[in-house]
Amino acid sequence: MRALGRRLASELPARALVTLSGELGAGKSVLARALLRALGHVGEVPSPTYALVESYELPQRRVAHLDLYRLVDPGELHDIGFEDIVAEHDTLLIEWPERGGGLLPTADVTVRIEHAG
Repeated sequence: MRALGRRLASELPARALVTLSGELGAGKSVLARALLRALGHVGEVPSPTYALVESYELPQRRVAHLDLYRLVDPGELHDIGFEDIVAEHDTLLIEWPERGGGLLPTADVTVRIEHAG
């Protein structure tokens, strides 16, 4: 997941929506942390599971990392100010995008992680 995050960061345009899907523990947050570090973030990368959104001011872009796992209804995206988040960030990393229903913009990159057995 770390290598994939670094590789994705090296090829990701500044304006992009990346969705990360997979079971609990599949590696979505590990991939997101590696991607953020490869984009230039120094320091801790907390999981946005409870805050729902973490923002990062990086040298070349502003990134929002969202974890929608705790959403009960896709309409809650409005409650967290999703439209403002999209407007204020260049790159969005969204874990559990299926919880956003049809309210998310179309992803530029979709990553689906599955256990190999």
